[in-house]
This record gives sequence, structure tokens and C-alpha cells, in this order.
Amino acid sequence: MPAELSEPGGPGAAGDPALDRAVALLSCMAHPVRLAVLARLHRDGPAHVGLLCDELGVEQSALSHHLRLLRDARLVVAHREGRRVSYALHDAHVGAIVEDTLAHAGEEEG
Repeated sequence: MPAELSEPGGPGAAGDPALDRAVALLSCMAHPVRLAVLARLHRDGPAHVGLLCDELGVEQSALSHHLRLLRDARLVVAHREGRRVSYALHDAHVGAIVEDTLAHAGEEEG
């Protein structure tokens, strides 16, 4: 671990606001539906709610709840297109987190 992350009271120490925000971010991602939404948006780009419901097999009311949590965590952004709302990843960082997490999870122990 880098020295600056292990210093008492330094960046990354317990009680560091950035660490607390990172924990909240990762906690929000730690749900199968929310991670599936993020992976889908990273892989195929923006999509409206109906398409996400169909592709992920999630009811609209449940998906809307998850999308609200993802918006509140600044993981996705919503764009109104007439009557439809389309969702996209907030930025490239979110895609990198999702991609790295899934790649790491897919590695075999050894």
C-alpha cells in the first residue's frame, strides 16, 4: 500500500471524506441490477428505460428505483428525449470501474 494511504490521518485514512464517498459509491454499485445496468450502459451506450427493462428482464418500477439510486450516486445521467428518458454513464471513470471490477471478478484464483 502506498505510504500516503497508510499514514494516520492522511488520504485514505478512516474518516477521510473521500474514502467515505468511495465506500458509498461502491455500495451503490454492489447490487446485481445496478451493476448490470452500469455494465450494459458501458458496453452498448445510452439506452431508454423500456429498452433496459427488456434487455435486463427487470420491471419498470424496480428499474426506475435503481436508476434513481444510480443518478443520486452520480454514476449515470438522464437525458429527456420527448417522452422518453435515456440513461448513460456519468463519465469514463464509471465505465473503467465497471470494466475493471468485472475483469477482476472473472479471473481465476491461482
